[in-house]
Amino acid sequence: MGFSAYSRLKQSMHKQQTRLGSTIAVIVFGASANLSVASEVIDYAQMNEKVRSGDYINAMSLAESYRNEHEGDICFDYTYGRIAYFNQKYDQAAFALERVVLNDPNDYKAHMLLAATYVEIGNVDAATYELAYVREQASDEELVEVADAQLQQLTNQTHGSAWEAAIEVGAGYDDNYNLGLDSSTVEFNGSQLTVSNDRRKQDSFFNDLAVDGTYRFSKKSALNLRLWHRGYYDGQQQTEFTVRNVYTFSDLKFPVTLSGELRPLLIDGDFSRLVTSLSGLVDLDKENKTLRPQIISRLTHLTFDDSTQERVRAMVGFRLGYAPSAWHHAANILASTEWAMQTEGEQYARNAIGLTYDLSYHYQNGNSTSLSTSYQNYQYQDDFSTSNERRQSSLFYATLKHEWQIGRASNINAMYRFIDGASNIDFFDYQRNFVRVGFGYQF
Repeated sequence: MGFSAYSRLKQSMHKQQTRLGSTIAVIVFGASANLSVASEVIDYAQMNEKVRSGDYINAMSLAESYRNEHEGDICFDYTYGRIAYFNQKYDQAAFALERVVLNDPNDYKAHMLLAATYVEIGNVDAATYELAYVREQASDEELVEVADAQLQQLTNQTHGSAWEAAIEVGAGYDDNYNLGLDSSTVEFNGSQLTVSNDRRKQDSFFNDLAVDGTYRFSKKSALNLRLWHRGYYDGQQQTEFTVRNVYTFSDLKFPVTLSGELRPLLIDGDFSRLVTSLSGLVDLDKENKTLRPQIISRLTHLTFDDSTQERVRAMVGFRLGYAPSAWHHAANILASTEWAMQTEGEQYARNAIGLTYDLSYHYQNGNSTSLSTSYQNYQYQDDFSTSNERRQSSLFYATLKHEWQIGRASNINAMYRFIDGASNIDFFDYQRNFVRVGFGYQF
């Protein structure tokens, strides 16, 4: 499993917290337009336009230029708090918004945004108080409905008994689903080699289903369950189960997240592979919410239907994330080595070094676009048995995905992926493209 998959797991642990912030942010966003008439000195319209366009850094610079003179004014404090929130400067946002609700207790949108800010800071009790206040005092039915739903989510999180679930169905086209060959005759080890026709390149339409569930024992611990099934119309059926337990030690100087995983794969109903792993992630600077340096590691045991391929893999890497605004960047440098469990399995054991880069943009309407890329180079530890040649190979993939948000829980997504594998033994060269569209719903 690539680290990009692990990062998505880590993100799912905080799904309710993120949904609270994003939902409230959308609710309060519409209130900003009315502030442009509050002062002839402050250019509210320009600040609000910069936030709408995702230019949070320049919006913050403009707000800071007014701060000394206008701090304490309700209209300015609300605008400043909102801009600070989108810049992930949550302490500054909280100070400004606290002044707003103190001077105007009936500004319920400010209470909602302050609740989202408290969640990001980690002050769940204060966030609960703000949401409860809106639910009990506000007359706006939409605000009351959102506050009540988010309050229930926070309550479930706090008491550690919340089930979260998501389902996604999709369909697509894969031009090389079995990684087969373009021709039944290949150039191999200096001579022509003929292979059976069922090894030819095959392309097929497919449909798939993924069901994810999370049981949160506490704010620090969660159990993740996943069922994924893909069926190709040409015949092959793939089914994968995942059981993963995650625990976070957030009170340490360098917070640590540990994850244990069990992941079997079945092909046409028969056992193909079992992945058992223990992963660790260490935050090197927990106070830095914009630039997050992390150390990642994983120890994996791989079991296959062919016992000679059984091996153990150790991986270590460095991750750097950067999220200055609506743009999110994440880069990983990874290195790994493997140990074969049997001597004849050394032809499959390999050392690897890789680089991944993920880029995403989150729109104010909830939509998002992402690009994920990965390059890995493999050096195998023993000669390949057929060619008596030590194998080297590289793998590159790129995935472009867009997600359209429908309401608060549903989305439609479209994806294109390109995979290119090259080896010094031509038998293993391949390229692969596939496209997919899907529909997802979060419970």
